[in-house]
Amino acid sequence: MEAIAHNQMWDTRLCPNRLNFALVIEEADNLRHSVLARLREHGWLAHGVNRAEQALSMLVHIPYNLIVLDSELPGIGAMDFARILRKSKDWRAIGLVIISGSEDASCADQIAETGAFLARRSTWEEDLFGFLLSRGEAFRMNSACGPIL
Repeated sequence: MEAIAHNQMWDTRLCPNRLNFALVIEEADNLRHSVLARLREHGWLAHGVNRAEQALSMLVHIPYNLIVLDSELPGIGAMDFARILRKSKDWRAIGLVIISGSEDASCADQIAETGAFLARRSTWEEDLFGFLLSRGEAFRMNSACGPIL
């Protein structure tokens, strides 16, 4: 019963006039597709790319509420990407989750310093859903999109 309530709290299908956009930046196809599938199952309009450089051009056109990215991206790395987001007043409020396989405490500290949330690769699904639950109100109220009429 708890699992149903847990998932319902971040399930965007419960807010029919609300669009939630997510971007998944992950080089590994399997993980990127898994994250996209889970978000889409719950009503998120989710896109996936394998490099942060691709994401920057998309951010100009789509009001993302959430970005999930790999800590070890080629090109612009996760930390640099997070810093770019946090410096922009237009992108600062986007929820940011960084998936990392590192158990190093300094990695967790660096992620926290950027204002991002750490999701462990081994528990990414639980961690991501926990993050979404903790930010539930912010995701419902933060969109630049109005209701669909």
